[in-house]
Formats: sequence, C-alpha cells, structure tokens
Amino acid sequence: MRELKIFFVVVFFTGLVYWGVEPFAHSVMNPHSSPANFDFAKADEEFFQKEIEAKTKALEEAKASGNEKAIIATQKALELLQSQEQSTKQMWEKISKIDFSKANAQKGKEIFEGNCIACHGVKAAGIPASITDSSLGVTPPDLSDAGSIYDEKFLAALIIDPVKAMQISHKFNDEKPFLMPAYPLSGDDTKDGQDLADLIAFLKDTAVKYEKDFEDTTKKELEAKYAKNQELSQEAKNSLIAKELQFAKDKQVFENACGRCHDVKYDGFVSSSNMDDLKNYLGMTPPDLSMMIRSKGRDYLDIFINEPQKKIHGTAMPRVGLNEKAQEQVVDYLEKVGDSKKEEREQTGIYIMIFFVILSIFAIGWKRSVWSKLH
Repeated sequence: MRELKIFFVVVFFTGLVYWGVEPFAHSVMNPHSSPANFDFAKADEEFFQKEIEAKTKALEEAKASGNEKAIIATQKALELLQSQEQSTKQMWEKISKIDFSKANAQKGKEIFEGNCIACHGVKAAGIPASITDSSLGVTPPDLSDAGSIYDEKFLAALIIDPVKAMQISHKFNDEKPFLMPAYPLSGDDTKDGQDLADLIAFLKDTAVKYEKDFEDTTKKELEAKYAKNQELSQEAKNSLIAKELQFAKDKQVFENACGRCHDVKYDGFVSSSNMDDLKNYLGMTPPDLSMMIRSKGRDYLDIFINEPQKKIHGTAMPRVGLNEKAQEQVVDYLEKVGDSKKEEREQTGIYIMIFFVILSIFAIGWKRSVWSKLH
C-alpha cells in the first residue's frame, strides 16, 4: 500500500509540472494556429481579418502614446493592408465565377504555348523548358503534374496575381518585383475566365498522363528489381513494391512542389536551384529539410506548408497552394526520410512499457515475500 501512495504522489507532481510548465513553454515557442485551410479564399479572409485587427490595435496604442511618427506609420500600414484585403477579395470573387467544368484542354495548350512557355516546360506534353537554371533567382518549375498537386482555384489565383496568391506582398513589390509576372488572361470580364479555365484543364489532363506514366515506369523498375530474389514470397515482394512505389510517388510530389528551393540530404536530394541564387533572391538560404519532421512535427508542417505566415510572420516562404492529398504526400515523404525508425521506435516503446509493468509486479511480489518472513 505504501508503494502505491508513493507512486501516486510521484505521478501527481510529475503531471503538475508537465501540465503547468510544458504547455506554457510550448505556447510561447509555438503559438496556437488554426488548422490548415484548403479553401484559400477563406484562408485569405481570415488572414486579413487577423492582420487588420492587430494593426488597428497598434494604431490605438500609438494614438494613446501620442507618438506622431508611430501614428503616421501605423496608419499607412493599416491603409495598405485594407487596400490589399480589398484587391485580394476581388480576385477570389472573380475566380469563384469561373466554370472549370466547361474548359477546353486543347485551347489551354495553345494559351500555355503563347504565354507560359517563356519560362515553363511541360515534359509530359512534349514541351521543353526554356529556362533550366536559377539564373533568374529560382529555377522555374516544370508543370507536368501541376494540375494534380495544386488546387485549381489556387492555380487560377497564381496566374492572375502570384504575389497575392502566395502571400508574399511583404517581400515583393513594385521596387522588388516577383520573378513570375501577373498574366491578365482573364482581364476582360466578358470572357468569364474561360481562358484561365482552359489553361488549367490542359494542366489537369497532362497531370493525369504524367502520373500514370510515372507509376507504370516505376512499378516496372521495382518488379524487375525483385524478380530475381528467391528468398522472398510473391506476397512479400508485392508488399515491398507497393511500399517503395508509394515512397517514389511522395518523393516526386515533394521534388515538384518543394525541390526547387530545399535540399533533403538524408535522401541524397539536392535542390534544382543554386543556393547562392536563392539567397540573393529571397534574402536567406532555404533550410535542408532532412530533420524538419523531427524538429517541428507533422501538425506544424501541415499548417506551415498550407500558410507559412501563420507560423512565421514575414517569412520569405510562399504559400505553396498544394491540395490536401499532395500536401499529405509531402509530409509523408519528409517523415519517411527524417524519421524512418518511427514505427520501430513506437513499437519498442510499447515493449518497454510492458516490461516495466511486469517488472513492477515481480518487484512488489518479491518485496512482499521478503517482508512477510521478517514479520
């Protein structure tokens, strides 16, 4: 009975310290953020609402202090923010009226070849890239799978106004223009955004072909890899092939979504852009992501990839615009590379807990046996 009392006292004070200290430290180092929101129009609405509330409060504090310079600077910042909110709202309203179901992929290809081909290639459609290095700041992406990994409305916003779509107006402006210019494809409201819908339909159709070809090719390579292995059953081979195929798919999405800026040296992956070019362009060197899953955690990455400004205000990291499935694949890849022993570690943890439970039972039994003879 005495051991149980000691045990409960230890548990109580351990719990008190943990719940009283750890959550506070965590809240300071990692402030609460709303979950990832793949309705990007709604996310922008919430973002501006929060920012305007903060700036309004700052203006009130400046007025209370009587600091004229602070009042003028804060007032200008608030007005700029309100202007950005209004123009962003108009952009999303315009996109909401586009009927993507009535798009023509062939016309979209013609639009792509007349506008986007100056920087981008689409290997899956036989369109080579015009720029294959980061001499402009960052290597322009090949868009073979853009139609499947990015949200279609985000793609529309990205084409109309990339700075607004990626939430990087604090980093790029008229004085420092963003690498990708805004293309007024749907500048004429009488078109109802049909040219934009056609372009995205082309990207979607291409992505379907790209993904099928990639899966078929990778699967054949894996089947050939395990064909001569006589030690494994066919069921085991199929399981390994399925596992490695999924890893290859996840890695492919990561490369196309994040691989132009970030290295993953644990997997031998190096960014397609030169780090010096990226540093000059972004103002910082993008980090290697090998251990990001261990240092930040899955929940953090889900929010950060979806909307970086929620976690690091003013970061040069743009909002990527991935759809929910693609974002999950990116985080899965980082987890498999950066925390490859996760399953083994968690399983070992369970075994250790079971061991200590059994050990405790035997220790209590042995103690009672010894003391019963003394009494």
